[in-house]
Amino acid sequence: MARLRLVIDTQCRENYGAHNWDGVGSCPQRWKSKGGSTYVLDFDHSQDNAKDLVKSLRPLIEDRNESYQEFILDWSIVDRDETPWDEWESPYFITRNFYGNFVAERELPLREGSKESFVMMPKGDRSEYHVSRKEVA
Repeated sequence: MARLRLVIDTQCRENYGAHNWDGVGSCPQRWKSKGGSTYVLDFDHSQDNAKDLVKSLRPLIEDRNESYQEFILDWSIVDRDETPWDEWESPYFITRNFYGNFVAERELPLREGSKESFVMMPKGDRSEYHVSRKEVA
């Protein structure tokens, strides 16, 4: 039984041309890359297929409209104990809840001990969003 880790990297882009667009005619195209996110899902190769997992997660991660885009840039499979992201990154760790929904959780950058979690919905929307904050003494 292979215990693996699916790592998905995304790219976010913002269309600066859409900020002052009045909605008439074609939207001006001035896209600027704005970084992205890392999503991590530990899985058992005997039960799940990485390509099927990516196919299931893609509509929950990706979003495209006139002013914003987030899309999967790349994905890889690594051993479960590997952490192929930079130490300053705060990846989203994905699990499944009792109902089979994908739930993302990550430590909040610059807020040591605080976490956010949410049920992943289509087009990057979030349901049941929750923040837990570590008490500071």
